[in-house]
Amino acid sequence: MAHFSRKKWRTLENTAKIFPATSGKKDERVFRLSCQLTEEVEPEKLQKALDLCIEDYSLFLCVLRCGIFWNYLEESELRPVVREEYRPPCSQIYVRDQKNLLFEVTYYKKRINFETYHALTDGTGALQFLRSLVYYYLMEAYPDRVKGPVSQVQADATDEEMAEDSFDKYYSDRGAIEDIPKYKSHQLKYHRLEYGQMRLVEGIVPTEALVRTARSFQTTVTVYLTAVFLCAIARDMSPRQKKRPVALMTPVNLRSYFPSSSVRNFFGWIDIGYNFSEQSEKLEDVIAFTSEFFKKELTPERIAARMNGFMRMEKNPFMRILPLPLKLWGMQAGAAFSTSADTAVFSNIGKIQMPEECGPYIDWFDFYTSTPKMELCMCSWRDKLTVSFTSGYANTRIERNFFRMLTEQGIPVEIIALGKEKGGD
Repeated sequence: MAHFSRKKWRTLENTAKIFPATSGKKDERVFRLSCQLTEEVEPEKLQKALDLCIEDYSLFLCVLRCGIFWNYLEESELRPVVREEYRPPCSQIYVRDQKNLLFEVTYYKKRINFETYHALTDGTGALQFLRSLVYYYLMEAYPDRVKGPVSQVQADATDEEMAEDSFDKYYSDRGAIEDIPKYKSHQLKYHRLEYGQMRLVEGIVPTEALVRTARSFQTTVTVYLTAVFLCAIARDMSPRQKKRPVALMTPVNLRSYFPSSSVRNFFGWIDIGYNFSEQSEKLEDVIAFTSEFFKKELTPERIAARMNGFMRMEKNPFMRILPLPLKLWGMQAGAAFSTSADTAVFSNIGKIQMPEECGPYIDWFDFYTSTPKMELCMCSWRDKLTVSFTSGYANTRIERNFFRMLTEQGIPVEIIALGKEKGGD
């Protein structure tokens, strides 16, 4: 069990700096990871599991504060309390000038939820926390059958390594690459739900069937689903709209390219664009294009160059001395400008692993996030891959197109959520 010797405060890492500047009613910058169990959750045992888990992740015991030059995280004596789910998913967690923890653990029937403000951690860090939490819970609920140690679901890392700012560690002031694709993409113009509501459409598909179909196109599941998503959007576009490319922002886990055990934010992204008015609309051709694009962009050299590009502005001496309000204004303006670059977001945290003895007690995992546009998130557990769409739009045509394309390929789909999941007045 790890115990952190916490500092009084720490700066936000590179990508985390944008979240306090851009979070609001349209996008709270909150995401959720959940585990659906086979039996109903016992709240007292979940609280005990959380108490044990937070000892291993004590760097999460912090609040977000405003400094002169940057926002920063300050250690807190607050402790998380398990609650039955009491509000819509991905609701506001960070409230400016309030000392609140930046994550919550809730439950509903058979489901354990971990929600966090994105400035605290990324999908990889959150997943590590949830895996530990679920394992501690199963040890409490089934002590004769799940016996530990919890190190089976935790990284072999020191406290300092888990709290590391990996952006700063791996930054190198190298020359920028000039041919990074930039798009002025097709923007979804659907009628928005009222009061900042968010719609969740979620389905489960058999992993084996998906893998088999992807292999029939000589590609991976990620490439295949990226292409299907591009085509699903295109099926709802007019000929005039197709003059602009469909562009997907795809987050990239930088730990795959730089050795890091950090549970803080350490991710980048690439943008893939496909012009359906100039390129073939056949799925196999979109797959081939996507595969080649990923091969070109997902190389250590290009990923490093992109990361250094993110960091270069932060390291700029003039930028450093600007007071926080001006930095926030600049980041807000930059974020507003960049919205034209992407049509939607596609995020995949991959295959979730748990010790074998946990298998009989876990049904599936899922993952989704708040968004002002549309985002597709996915993860898999054994033979169940969960596909989760979130959006602020009233219709579900793109989601239906996506699942219809899967069924056309012989992949069965079980819809597990369909409706407005977040809102208020």
